[in-house]
Amino acid sequence: MLSGEKQERTERLLDRRTPYVRWSFYLLWVCLVLLAVLAAGVGYLGFMSSRTPVRTALHGITGEQRRDLAGKLLSAGLPDKAIEQYELYLEESAIPADRKANIAFTIGKLHMEQGRYEDALSWLYRVEMLDPATQLGPEVGSKIVACLERLGRYAQAQFSLDARSNLDRAKTDESKGDQVVARIGQDAVTLQELLGAIDALPDWMRASLEDPGRKEAFLNQYVAEELLYRKARKLELDKDPRIRKQSEMALRQLLVKKVLEEEIRDKAKISAEDVALYFKANQDRYQEKEAYKIRFMRVGENQLNEVMAALRKGADFASLARSRSLDEATRDKGGEIQEWIERGLDPTGIGDPERLWQTLSALGKPGIAEPVKTPQGDCVFQIVSRRPERLPSLEEAKQRVEQDLYQERIEKAYKGLVEQALQASDVKVFPEVLRGAQAGEKTESESSGSTSTGRSEDATEPPSNPGSESSSEDAP
Repeated sequence: MLSGEKQERTERLLDRRTPYVRWSFYLLWVCLVLLAVLAAGVGYLGFMSSRTPVRTALHGITGEQRRDLAGKLLSAGLPDKAIEQYELYLEESAIPADRKANIAFTIGKLHMEQGRYEDALSWLYRVEMLDPATQLGPEVGSKIVACLERLGRYAQAQFSLDARSNLDRAKTDESKGDQVVARIGQDAVTLQELLGAIDALPDWMRASLEDPGRKEAFLNQYVAEELLYRKARKLELDKDPRIRKQSEMALRQLLVKKVLEEEIRDKAKISAEDVALYFKANQDRYQEKEAYKIRFMRVGENQLNEVMAALRKGADFASLARSRSLDEATRDKGGEIQEWIERGLDPTGIGDPERLWQTLSALGKPGIAEPVKTPQGDCVFQIVSRRPERLPSLEEAKQRVEQDLYQERIEKAYKGLVEQALQASDVKVFPEVLRGAQAGEKTESESSGSTSTGRSEDATEPPSNPGSESSSEDAP
């Protein structure tokens, strides 16, 4: 009886322990799983954090050294390798956004130079995202438009160009507050823009616009040209292959001119000592020849004696020329010839320079020379002054000497630059091909001409109209 009660009590105790053991077992497994997950996470983080040091250690360089390496690779003519290092530099280095934007612009520009316009666009757009206020904005915009055009996406390029132009124009009007001299729809033409256009003109044209009236006329012309330009864009004339080719050639010439200015500027510098030595070595070039300043009139044969008599009595030559001269070019100026007359020159138009010189040199001093008969009338000359042959001083000829020396050095530097460029590059010139092509064109032209006329080689050109052929054969 007792043993049965004892067994029953034992079973009740076991039933109370079973849930406790079961839950402890479950809790143990949960802890083990959490520990395993935590260990795996720690291992993964350790692995990821060790990737960059391992790669850096393999290359043996740091972030800034990598940027320097990219610059050296670029200088060595290895743009693709340079791009690779720039990309690694951006990935590894913690640098400000503006510097990241500059590196992205460099990468985009290198892709563009290699003709990879899609890759270039990817990096150029990234520049604006990294630094919206970047100072590279205008240049980035122009390169984005150029890439789109090279990819044949002209509509996107036009849209981008218009959007950027409108944004830039609004910013300019707002930030600079410039005076508006004209409006085309909602677009303002500012005074600064107009003055910039004037500054781009040649010196002689810019000087003519100092008059306020002419400047107003230029404003009207500038606005009219802008309207015509917009019309051409609407007609899509800018997409004409011939226009694009001409634009490329014009840009080519501008860039070549800029390179020449940069390369030649230092080589063309001249000093006062250079000018003095050049003048001494080229004195014959600056030697002033004997020359005369004169007045002249042409009169009718029946008036010559009357005019000469009046001059001998002391009449004023200029007054007589204004009232009696038949030469319209000099009559209103009293017969004055402004330039010095040297031997071989004939600004009077008598048609015989040597005869004019002999007439003037026979007198050789201020006074009235002997008249000269010409088919147009009798010519009377007054020598106003004589300039003897002499060598001017360096100070007198300095401006001309400086111009000659500068021009000579420019030409020499240009020739040397061209020769250096041809020697330093992998260039082969085949002039014989050009000569052969020219000879072929000439032969073809002669052959076609002979065929078209149907005459022998010694035949004359065909008459201008069929009806004259018979009369040309009878002509002596």
